[in-house]
Amino acid sequence: MAEIVEQGLSTSVLYANQPNLTEQVYGQLIEILIRGELQPGDVIVERRMAERLNASRTPVREALGRLEAEGLVYKQPSRGVTVSPFSTEAFVELLNVRQLLEAEAARLAAGRIPQGKLDEIRAALEGLGEKPNPSLSEIWEVDDMLHGAVAAAAGNDLLESMIRDLRRRTHVFNAFRNPVTPKFGVSENTALLDAIASGDQDRAEAAMAEHIESVKIAIIDRLSGSLR
Repeated sequence: MAEIVEQGLSTSVLYANQPNLTEQVYGQLIEILIRGELQPGDVIVERRMAERLNASRTPVREALGRLEAEGLVYKQPSRGVTVSPFSTEAFVELLNVRQLLEAEAARLAAGRIPQGKLDEIRAALEGLGEKPNPSLSEIWEVDDMLHGAVAAAAGNDLLESMIRDLRRRTHVFNAFRNPVTPKFGVSENTALLDAIASGDQDRAEAAMAEHIESVKIAIIDRLSGSLR
């Protein structure tokens, strides 16, 4: 009986840890996509990826299922899991949804970000502005700090999760389609932060909507080769 109980506890612990392992593998796969190590059309072999990530095939399979649900990969009967192609139209749709969700998040977050966090974001923005050629990862880190703080301060877990997932897909798309590091508007992002810190909900909402609209236009221009 003791052996059965011990085996049952071990199984329970295994299942309890499984979601965490899947989350870790998922995060590693996202990083691989963001770094551009996998490109649209590349096939992901489950066994090889498990070996690369030093994980079992179960969390890799579950993480790939999550990526498939997000549209980042898809299954082909004859080829297995393949990295999805990205169209400019799909990216614009993604940004349109982000604009709606993040504008609402900014409204809810107005005046709710702690002063210490505001100071941290301002310092990060100033530090980025002092770098002549910041890397893509440095830009994303500061950008995520700002947008993540807004989403968290909105006080809606589901909204925060949806924004985080959409921003992750934005990063992956940029890694696929933009070999040149995009410019980061420090003054524009600082103005956005000021609007949210002011506590004025209408101002915060409008500032976020305008911010994402400008990002959308800049990316579309870059993709179409019509930089001005």
